Amino acid sequence: MSRWPDDNDRLESLLRMLPAPEPSAELAASTRRRYLEAIAARARREALVGLVAALVGLVVIVALGMTVSEPTTLVVWPAETVADIARWTAGIGVVLALVPPVAWASVVLASAGALLSLTLVTRAGAVATAK
Repeated sequence: MSRWPDDNDRLESLLRMLPAPEPSAELAASTRRRYLEAIAARARREALVGLVAALVGLVVIVALGMTVSEPTTLVVWPAETVADIARWTAGIGVVLALVPPVAWASVVLASAGALLSLTLVTRAGAVATAK
């Protein structure tokens, strides 16, 4: 098979023969700016598509959950969680009110001493390992 002369090669050689001035620095700067804007727009589109996909997935999961369980379960669970938190808060308040401050002070000091000694031991081990 013989190869026919490629029109692109001929066009390229003709274009190279044309006298043309060097593009200005302003053109290069504006081209770079437009390129960076296009990349940023593409990244925003990708992020938006990811967000929409995540929301669609969440809607599908909730829809499937609604068909499997009763709708009241979705309302009762947060209410039970809030009630548990209220019970724990009331219990901690009762313990804080019943235990004298001297006992709390000794517990806080002992905990601080334990944390300080643990920090010093860990730091000494790290320094020994580094040497």
